[in-house]
Amino acid sequence: MNIIKNHKNLPIALFVLSLMLPASLMAQKEETPAPVEKKARAIYYDFEDILIPSELSLDKKNSFVYGTDRSKVGLLILEGRVEPSSLASFFQSNMQKDGWRLLSSFKYREYLLNFLKEDRACVITITEKAFTTIIEIRVGPIEQGSLPIKGIPSR
Repeated sequence: MNIIKNHKNLPIALFVLSLMLPASLMAQKEETPAPVEKKARAIYYDFEDILIPSELSLDKKNSFVYGTDRSKVGLLILEGRVEPSSLASFFQSNMQKDGWRLLSSFKYREYLLNFLKEDRACVITITEKAFTTIIEIRVGPIEQGSLPIKGIPSR
């Protein structure tokens, strides 16, 4: 009689199993992590040749940019909790990739980086404050003929 009793429960067991199988397949599917969209590590703000780390926020209230058809000049002020030395390394590396030439750099009390590109100069100042780091990026024009030509001594 046990055999007959077990056969009576077989349709119920198959029905329950058929309900559990799709649920277990869905659980396996949900366990697979969805691809995580990576946040941009750096972006260009108003100057298309000056890359800015994404950890920095633009201070729109104190920044200004003047642009013409030929070029843009101005001051960008950014703020963020980033180590000043890593910011200096970031700008030294990426500015050169964007065609800027490093003229000089100062470090320790604050970082000061001077770059040159065609008819513009860029000065980046990195200052560490108590709970944040302030970055000033100044871009201005260079008057043609104001720079000494290689091989010719300046006055």
